[in-house]
Amino acid sequence: MIRTERNTRKLVYAMAGLFVFGLAASLYFNIRHINEHYLQLALGAGRSVFQSTVEARRWNATHGGVYVPVTAKTLPNPYLKDPLRDVVTKDGLKLTKINPAYMTRLISEQMSVERGVKMRITSLNPISPRNLPDKWEAKALGEFSAGAKEIFVVVGGKENIFRYMAPLITEKSCLKCHAVQGYKEGDIRGGISVDIPYSPFLAVMRQHVMELVLTHLAFLALGLIVIGVLGWAIFSNVRELAETLRLVKTLEGILPICLGCKKIRADGANPGEPVAWIPLESYISGKTTASFSHGLCPECAKRIYPQYSE
Repeated sequence: MIRTERNTRKLVYAMAGLFVFGLAASLYFNIRHINEHYLQLALGAGRSVFQSTVEARRWNATHGGVYVPVTAKTLPNPYLKDPLRDVVTKDGLKLTKINPAYMTRLISEQMSVERGVKMRITSLNPISPRNLPDKWEAKALGEFSAGAKEIFVVVGGKENIFRYMAPLITEKSCLKCHAVQGYKEGDIRGGISVDIPYSPFLAVMRQHVMELVLTHLAFLALGLIVIGVLGWAIFSNVRELAETLRLVKTLEGILPICLGCKKIRADGANPGEPVAWIPLESYISGKTTASFSHGLCPECAKRIYPQYSE
């Protein structure tokens, strides 16, 4: 019975352990899903900025550049070799031509101020030194040459940044400026790097993770309480059964009984010990917890007290 109690205890502990393991696995995979979800949201934002920039550049390139008024923020592009870079209208308004690369830089500067999003064109063979790649961008450009379609990573530190980069494919309209560099249509001549603040994503993600942790802790507490109550009930039943079996002793085998006095022969526990004849009541009382009361059956009553049997 001690073994039964031990096995029952092991079973309850195993149930609790399995429940805790299941909740831990659920929490792990849910947190992993949340991380992946917000990473995909940032990736979607990076792709959107990249595609919008590519379309704007394509529109600019197909028109051979666009003219805008010269201002303190929009100065002529010193790297644009075009005799018609700067023009003056009949009204005396000074205009300068904005090519796709310069337009991308100007848009990036505005986005950086207003939204914290940084974007720039980079190349291993740039016209402007400002477009030289950093270490991560250079590695990404190498992977584009090997066939990669896009590269992204979350960079931690003081500022959490989601970095995205995809290749710029040379189009026919690009050759007006870049043919002198030896590019052909379809070549990868660089990439657009997009840096998006990842801290807002992390803030919302942490909130969701905290809610998830609290929910799992609540389920953990509730589950352990239920398992504890069930375990207590099982232990109580096992102990009750053990006590019952302890009190109930089994009489088994062939018992030699005297035909006359109805005493039971009790052989000695060891060889050589005398045989004892024990009254039936004493024998049963010694083997069980039963107690006896005395009475007379009708036949014995007639035999012993015939005067009262009339």
